[in-house]
Amino acid sequence: MKNAFWMAAAALLALAACNKNSKPDTPPVDFSQYKLRVEPVITRVTETNFESGDAIGLSVAKPSGDYAANVKLAYDGTAFSGDLNWYEEGEVTSTLKAYYPYKEGDGLPTSFTVQHDQSKGTAASDFVSAVKENVLPSANAVPVVFKHRLSRLVTTVKNNTGADIESIVFEEFVPQAHIAADLTATVVDGAKWQPLTPFFKDDKYYLIVPAQTVKPVVKVTAGGKTLTQQLTEVSLEPGKQYSLSMVVNKEEIKVVLAGEIENWNDGGEIGGGGTSFTENLEEGYFTYDGVKYNVVKMKDGKWWMAQNLAYLPEGCTPATDLTAVTAGIFAPIQVNAGQTAAEFTTDPAVVTRNGYLYQAEVALGLKVGDLMSVADAQKLEAAQGICPKGWHIPTLQDIKGLVGKCAGETTNADAPYYSNGDGLIKLLNADGFNMEAVGAVSIQDNTKTSGSFMGFLSAYKDRLSSGMFCGSTYAGVTYNTSGDEASGVKNLQFYGLMPMTNKASEDLYTCNGTKVSYRIAAPVRCVRNVN
Repeated sequence: MKNAFWMAAAALLALAACNKNSKPDTPPVDFSQYKLRVEPVITRVTETNFESGDAIGLSVAKPSGDYAANVKLAYDGTAFSGDLNWYEEGEVTSTLKAYYPYKEGDGLPTSFTVQHDQSKGTAASDFVSAVKENVLPSANAVPVVFKHRLSRLVTTVKNNTGADIESIVFEEFVPQAHIAADLTATVVDGAKWQPLTPFFKDDKYYLIVPAQTVKPVVKVTAGGKTLTQQLTEVSLEPGKQYSLSMVVNKEEIKVVLAGEIENWNDGGEIGGGGTSFTENLEEGYFTYDGVKYNVVKMKDGKWWMAQNLAYLPEGCTPATDLTAVTAGIFAPIQVNAGQTAAEFTTDPAVVTRNGYLYQAEVALGLKVGDLMSVADAQKLEAAQGICPKGWHIPTLQDIKGLVGKCAGETTNADAPYYSNGDGLIKLLNADGFNMEAVGAVSIQDNTKTSGSFMGFLSAYKDRLSSGMFCGSTYAGVTYNTSGDEASGVKNLQFYGLMPMTNKASEDLYTCNGTKVSYRIAAPVRCVRNVN
């Protein structure tokens, strides 16, 4: 799903109670005056988004116990809402659990059965759910990622019978699923299978079933004659879509399960939960979304990417315009042919070498404009973001543990790549880190309407001589009116890396930690989680 639904800027005055730096005389905000609203991020019921009138069930659990259980919220085209208001305590976090389609009851569902006849549509059989932890009350809608919990078959049919296909029926599938406390679904073992009829749309047949291992049987009726074909055993996984190609002849049908064709549950969300990923640490690389990246275990004991990320979520096009200040992703830059300035490039060789440039919100798995408070920024430390599963955007601890020095922080002189006052690129690269300065797109804050190229200096015109890398630890904030949180965020900063090659000797090239404004577009190096 390429479409996600996110609120634009909203009032931040109500968030003042959430900020640790609130003035002592600021009265606490009673959040019970605000409706609890949920913004869905999903590929779901139709092929584009939720529809007005769709209803979810929502439960809210505070540390002290349940605040709400299976409350019905309806979709208005932007968010889900109903009669449920927030609790009043602005600093108390909660866990939200939501699911579709809504089912009346005193609590979350423990079972779900797909419709046996899905010929009129699959929406009522498409169980999706979401769990979001550490949520604070807010005047804004809460963005929540919903995921498909069942499996979907998509069948294409070549009809050689000369007659219309009257029906297609699938047998051997168990339609019942058990719903766990985390709202994931597993097929009910030992339950009886039922004949299931798919939904026909745009020359394809769609069927949703619980994930299971099964030898399906397909029955096709055409010209008054029914033909039957059994498939080989297949193991369906939750949230995955599978394609079948069927040829119907007068005396037989042939069915081929082509295999998984896409990750159905997230449909293109910034962060990549279903993107293909395999690790080969012993051989020093991983493969992510079909691209091979070198990785290296450094003397800090952690695995790091040894090259910059060049991941593009489906449907994204890197910007090549400095006025595209909310593009989220930019093409890499290089020194122009005349060696007089930096310029964008879409040369595949440069993309492979330097990666793309990401604004912090996108690098951290969000959309540009989502971050509107310090509290939200603080929650993103060690976020997976657009890194593969099991890896994360570097934290301040990762940075100081690697190079020792970071602006505004106490130096870690014991860091393995720190020497004589700086983290040194020479030491990093001797161990295979392959760090170099590749520039950035500098956008000072969210009031700017144009950016500028960072990294080119006329004294070193043969190369980009500086740059910044994205990080995930909150580093600072400025407001539209200095010191006044209620005036709204103007800029947020995260700790990142800053390579500098503006020296005559490579022995003096440095790579230290720095504060990176969240609208700056910079490369990404992911770090593997410590198991």
